[in-house]
Amino acid sequence: MPLSAPDGWVEMVEVNPPRLPSMTHLELSGRWQHVLITDNPFKQVRVSPYAFAARITHDLPEITPTVVCSTRDRNILAIESEVRGAIANGVSSFLVVQGDMLPEVEHWSNSYEIVEYLRALQDSVAPTRFEVGMSTRSRRWMFRRRVEVGGQFFTVGPVMDPGSVPLIVERLERRDDDPPVYLEITPPFTPDWVRRLESVGAFPVSAALRERLAALPADQRRAEGWRVARATAAVAREAGFAGIVLMGLRFETVVGEAYDVWHASGEATT
Repeated sequence: MPLSAPDGWVEMVEVNPPRLPSMTHLELSGRWQHVLITDNPFKQVRVSPYAFAARITHDLPEITPTVVCSTRDRNILAIESEVRGAIANGVSSFLVVQGDMLPEVEHWSNSYEIVEYLRALQDSVAPTRFEVGMSTRSRRWMFRRRVEVGGQFFTVGPVMDPGSVPLIVERLERRDDDPPVYLEITPPFTPDWVRRLESVGAFPVSAALRERLAALPADQRRAEGWRVARATAAVAREAGFAGIVLMGLRFETVVGEAYDVWHASGEATT
């Protein structure tokens, strides 16, 4: 099921490739059906997301990987070459993002140009099909520009508080014929974790949630973080998002606790 044309609600999880070649991707078996493969976040050198996604496609065909195509420290030629190789290995979904905004970045590529190049490539590789998405901020002008340039699906966020969802909806001013938008969600596990994420661009949480987390005993905060994340997903679904991307988790959490908690019975409430 492509992210550009989902036939139902999509729950996807962000996965970091291993730092060294390994077979850890096999631990995803029987867990998530959709995974978003990161591209060296926080400038940590890891296995190529394109290669990691190819292994998933070959070894776990029931899982659909989407590869993050970061524009940092890469030119358009390098990105398109990587995408062509991934397509040849069965990868069919790509998300173009700007990448970490750190002062030591030596080279940026234009994300709009990359999307235009990849959309043109779609005709060249037909009948093989692949999709190209983009990340966006919750600003109408930015979202509209990215729709116009050809993004086929979008991600926005991350958010940690159900109360942030209506504000994002209001800012995006989505139209009925716009491509699908997926909300990035990170569980607010601790006050320190919340502050760290806010410092790198996550939506600020409400004073009420901040105070509630601070007042909880340390051994109850993680469960509360999961409860709030599930509540945020429920609000996103009601608001018309196509699905969610669960972000900011270690791999062992993705294949263990996160899947078990996320698929536990019972409704999350705000």
